[in-house]
Amino acid sequence: MAEKRGYGIGLQVFEDFIKRNALYVDKTAYVYKMAQSKAKNFFLSRPRRFGKSLLVSTLEAYFSGRKDLFKGLAIDNMETEWVKYPVIHLDLSSGKYYELARLHGTISGILREYEKKWNVTVMDEYNYDDRLKNIIQTAYEQMGREVVVLIDEYDAPMLDSIANPDLQDQIRDRIRNLFSPLKAQARYLRFVFLTGISKFSQLSVFSELNNLNILTFDPEYEACCGITEEELLTQLKPDIEWLSEASGLYGRKKMDYDETVAALKRMYDGYHFSKRMTDIYNPWSLFYAFEKGEIGNYWFATGTPSSLISLMRVKQFNMPDLEGFEANMAQFDAPTERISDPVPVLFQSGYLTIKGYQPDLDNYILGFPNEEVYKGFGYSLYQYYCGDYYGSHNQMNNAYQYLRLKRTTFEQFLEAVRKWYSGIPYSITSQNQNEQFYQSLFYSMMVGVGADVHAEEQTSDGRMDISLKMQDAIYILEFKYDKTTEEAMEQIQRKDYAVRFAADPRPVYAVALNIDAHRRTIDSYEIDRLQ
Repeated sequence: MAEKRGYGIGLQVFEDFIKRNALYVDKTAYVYKMAQSKAKNFFLSRPRRFGKSLLVSTLEAYFSGRKDLFKGLAIDNMETEWVKYPVIHLDLSSGKYYELARLHGTISGILREYEKKWNVTVMDEYNYDDRLKNIIQTAYEQMGREVVVLIDEYDAPMLDSIANPDLQDQIRDRIRNLFSPLKAQARYLRFVFLTGISKFSQLSVFSELNNLNILTFDPEYEACCGITEEELLTQLKPDIEWLSEASGLYGRKKMDYDETVAALKRMYDGYHFSKRMTDIYNPWSLFYAFEKGEIGNYWFATGTPSSLISLMRVKQFNMPDLEGFEANMAQFDAPTERISDPVPVLFQSGYLTIKGYQPDLDNYILGFPNEEVYKGFGYSLYQYYCGDYYGSHNQMNNAYQYLRLKRTTFEQFLEAVRKWYSGIPYSITSQNQNEQFYQSLFYSMMVGVGADVHAEEQTSDGRMDISLKMQDAIYILEFKYDKTTEEAMEQIQRKDYAVRFAADPRPVYAVALNIDAHRRTIDSYEIDRLQ
């Protein structure tokens, strides 16, 4: 059997990867390229758990002159001087910012370590700008070299306080105060690097630092975090072989090497960070799958976008609206505070990615990157709307699985859906009285339980609401709100939705459903075979 390697799950410090001999996919060429650039100030946005902190730690080791840690890596053949610079590493991901005192505790604690290191006297612990300025100047004077400042997850305090605008205003002011010396102290600085989830905006906390080299959409740096397909198939080939062999354990279906590659691609690939459209795999999920010997949902399980889903509800965005969404660069440049549009933040957070580029319009086409995110988001959306009433997830998952295993008929499945709709809290349905809500909720639920379901598929004469593909049949669902099933059936037939599946040998059924406005559930349905 192929040998399982150590993957450093949970490690974020470059030195730990090297000393523990954990698997490290070499990104040091990007470190050298940035360090030798004529620019001084850099910003990179990537989703959570995409390797930003590891990249920052690698930069810290490099600028600290730790040549011993880079033996055998790409930068070992590039760098000849290995100069040791004073480094200030401000990791704002280390705190939780649900009150102002927590912000002060985290920032003051970080600054205190550097004040102790360089023997800096503190006059006022709340004047973060003076404290950082004194640290920079003292480090420069004591070491005789320009200072490197690395800021990891700059936006963590603002993201934590999204639900409390007043607190967020106070936090933003404190963060702006902390970083204000970076421009004024430029003559003492060798290199400044910032990371975050949300894209840098000139309206955000760095309004005074207007000379950043933004790498977020830069084709030259698109693979500085994450795993490319080339890296997967070369550096990680032994791990694919190990995963392939492990796939048959515990009664699971055995996959060969090619099937394993295809499954990894379907589940974790699909991220794009520039017009070049290089495929990037989610590193957290990929290495976790290798560690556990099983392809599963790992990245989405580490956090759900509840605040963004809440914003989607307020703005009446539905899950089908997100696939194929067109956006321009100005929409991506959304400040972290005062989020009013969920789409840019869904992109910045990794729930959406670039799926295409229209050069004539200078527009990006967005969509879900892969099956892990697509299904996980559907489940989160469905859970947000429905909570856990009546064991809602188990209820509908069982209903779908019974249908898939042919233990129930489609009519019985629709009866389960009827009961499920009836249990949705009034506080939710009263604010969403329209056909699109019930269609989107059904779609999100079916995505969440793993069904092969599609929304708004185009035909020559329109878009069908929902298509549900089972092993032995295809169902075209048309929703009406406070109308009749006859109208829904007539639309399916008149627009000839079934023609889209003409080449498919499976029988195609039209399913017409009407939602009663008073009862807030299906009051009638009709099923008819089309082909």
